[in-house]
Amino acid sequence: MKIVGKIFLSDRLIEHLGITVKPMVQVRVGCLIVTAELLVKPDTRATYMLSPALAQALHIHKRKSMQIRYDKQADMLHLGPTIGILATNLPNRGDCDPTSVQAELIYLNHISKTLPGQTYVFTPASINWDNLTVRGYSYRHSSQGRGSWISSIYPLPDVVYDRVSSRKGEARHQIKNAKMNLMQQPYLKYFNPSFLNKWNVHEMLLTNPKLHRHLPETRPLTTENLAHMLRVYKTVYVKPTNGSLGLGIIRVTQDRKETLHYVVHRRKRFRSTADNAADFINRTRAIRADKPYIVQQGIDMATYHGSPFDIRIIFQKNRNGEWQLSKKFVRVAPRGSSVANLSSGGKALPSKIIMRAIFRKAALIEEKNQQIKAFCHQVATTIERTSQMVYGELGLDLGLDKSGNIWLIEVNSKPRKTTVTEMSKIVMRNAFKRPLEYSIYLAGF
Repeated sequence: MKIVGKIFLSDRLIEHLGITVKPMVQVRVGCLIVTAELLVKPDTRATYMLSPALAQALHIHKRKSMQIRYDKQADMLHLGPTIGILATNLPNRGDCDPTSVQAELIYLNHISKTLPGQTYVFTPASINWDNLTVRGYSYRHSSQGRGSWISSIYPLPDVVYDRVSSRKGEARHQIKNAKMNLMQQPYLKYFNPSFLNKWNVHEMLLTNPKLHRHLPETRPLTTENLAHMLRVYKTVYVKPTNGSLGLGIIRVTQDRKETLHYVVHRRKRFRSTADNAADFINRTRAIRADKPYIVQQGIDMATYHGSPFDIRIIFQKNRNGEWQLSKKFVRVAPRGSSVANLSSGGKALPSKIIMRAIFRKAALIEEKNQQIKAFCHQVATTIERTSQMVYGELGLDLGLDKSGNIWLIEVNSKPRKTTVTEMSKIVMRNAFKRPLEYSIYLAGF
């Protein structure tokens, strides 16, 4: 057994943690475990100290902010937390758009400096599986305003916060392999492991009877299913099961002569017609590019100044591992459009403006807000229970119909968060901070 360095614990800390004193002790940081000499020093404070050799062997870069706990089951001291933010790559542009992945990673890194432990950004290419270390990156701001990513060697983390930012990136062989190997590490927790598929989400949520009345009827896109849905609903939405940002959505309406009028939402909208369901399937084949699509019931949505809107909610776990509503705002569709995504020209407004316009009375508004919160909780816990995966945050898009009923439009497991806001800066900051606080909770601190 190789012994590296020393760890000094005060007798007060030994008593506090309930440690049985032995000459040697195993010390873990992230996935790295080192055996060190255990020395007790008299002190009325609960303190510990590492020898330089032990700190170096464990790749600790922020000694003062590392917390200590005793893992009784494994008979091991655990220093941490060590949090790894997994990204597809590390963008390093001098000037970055505040809505970009780079801005998000920089802001997460900035907030992590106010929290205990050590946090870094890493990519699959930076992992060394042989010695369970990783080249992690921390952003350093410069006086000229142009910072850069500085790399150091860290242990594989206690917790991975998956911020792989695109479905294309997620499908890459290197990322799939890294994810699988990370999830197999005995001491590593992993959350928000993948993008969600609309059809899979619908099937998962159907397992909870409490949610049924909030779910638009949804079927896989086939000629028969489209024809049936148009007979029942007159307006339907045809959506890519793996789409995001509102791109590729097709709104289909059937008139009295049974002609189909459809609008395709891409970077630009375009309109066309089809004679029937089979003709529509044929005409949109190039647009859909053989990707799986669903057909979904169109809801007679409430409008704001004549435009449809949806309610975007960032639902996150907090430092106690409990779900809570972190951010809520309304996205109003641009004139003439039925898609409210901000990337498609939608406008963000505080939710209270819309709620006042629709429900008017304070008591009704409060009741609806409580219903929304309870509904989000049901959705989040149902997805976790049925997928058997761990999620720390979800983006939920909700609609209200003209009677004020809540409908689920979409659930997103990788909600994008912007670092600028015309609304509350505290709310924006907390939306970034909570996944890191949840990581600390998952690590056991």
